[in-house]
Amino acid sequence: MGQIFRYLKNTKLLTTALTTVAMLAVPITQVRAADYWYDKSITENVIDGDRFVGQVRLPDWDNITLEDFPPMQEGGSIGTEFNSYAGYDLSREWIAGDSLVDILKLGDVEEGFAAQELSIGEIAVITGVETNDIALSAFELAKEQSLGELVEAVPRLGQQQVSEVEPIAKLVEAQFGSGYEDTSIDSLVESDLAAKELKFGEVDLSQYSIDDLPGLSDTALKEFTGWENADVNDVPALSKVALSQMPNPLSNIALPVMRIDAVWSDAESNRQRTVSGSYEEGFNVPCTAGSRCPYIELDDIENFGSDWRLPTEGVQWIEGRDPQSGNICPDAPWGVRGGHGVLGAVNCGKEPTGRHPFGKAFKFAIWGTDETTDSVETAIFFRFCAKSPVVDLGCTPYFIGPIPFFSFRRDNWIFLGI
Repeated sequence: MGQIFRYLKNTKLLTTALTTVAMLAVPITQVRAADYWYDKSITENVIDGDRFVGQVRLPDWDNITLEDFPPMQEGGSIGTEFNSYAGYDLSREWIAGDSLVDILKLGDVEEGFAAQELSIGEIAVITGVETNDIALSAFELAKEQSLGELVEAVPRLGQQQVSEVEPIAKLVEAQFGSGYEDTSIDSLVESDLAAKELKFGEVDLSQYSIDDLPGLSDTALKEFTGWENADVNDVPALSKVALSQMPNPLSNIALPVMRIDAVWSDAESNRQRTVSGSYEEGFNVPCTAGSRCPYIELDDIENFGSDWRLPTEGVQWIEGRDPQSGNICPDAPWGVRGGHGVLGAVNCGKEPTGRHPFGKAFKFAIWGTDETTDSVETAIFFRFCAKSPVVDLGCTPYFIGPIPFFSFRRDNWIFLGI
């Protein structure tokens, strides 16, 4: 059973329902330039009251993980100029073809997915992996902890004797020799500063599993020192978690949709009735870029033609890409204001105009319109976020991309979001 959406427009109550159907049961007209997303999407009916008006293809978040996103189409970077604020290295560089999971850090998806709330044990259950099969050496975030930080992060670890936790016993023996076997780990780190500052990864951990460190599998990622700067790909199996099963899950529930009524090229100009923009500027940012305003025109679900119009009929979703150079920065003023805090200055403080139908995890932008074929290409963009122990540095604009997303044609339904 699908969800029911209601929009109050003037005095008319418009009711829309989406009902999930089998992908092969009913032919649909929506097409894509490539088949990449075909097996990662679902088809739902668009219902106006009790009247069937069409179908929309939506992402199947139950079967989409972070490692499923296509490679980057363009390179980019963030420099070292913000490192002094964070207290650690924020700089990153990527090239076209790089994978998203090799670029993102846990801090980048803190708000979008809240992945830091998960533990290795929870990730293992979700992905069908046994924690006993995960090598300790694969958990980079744990390897980077000092012994004191591990004791602080992992509940009751400090109550164990050194000899009861073999990886720690090996670490202590390698550094200080024998004689500490019957000492509690708490006592060791409290009485010996050198022991407290020992890096867990200084001993070979490849022969041990996650289960060889008691309590580690039950410890949320956010409990570890420096979790924000940990690469997503350095947390075992995190990139394989379906996005619908993240602590802040992606969902299609109550997702408003509209019909693409027309596709216009960059010969258009001065578009004012827009539904695209950014969190910082709002989502009705006009296009005043001279003759460069490619866009799609959207129609309400009533679809009764120009004689019967609702306030949102004919609104315009402006393309996020500069149709002449393809750039936003440094060719500002193309693009809209994005980001906040210190990191809001990255990429000239600009991002593609677009929308957020699935929340703050990423931005959804029109990335190509072809008036001759009535076809539309879209892309999504991620962002970087960072915190230091004393200050929240904010987030960059959404500029990590473009990552190819769904393709559409005129008369297809497109997910708009709130």
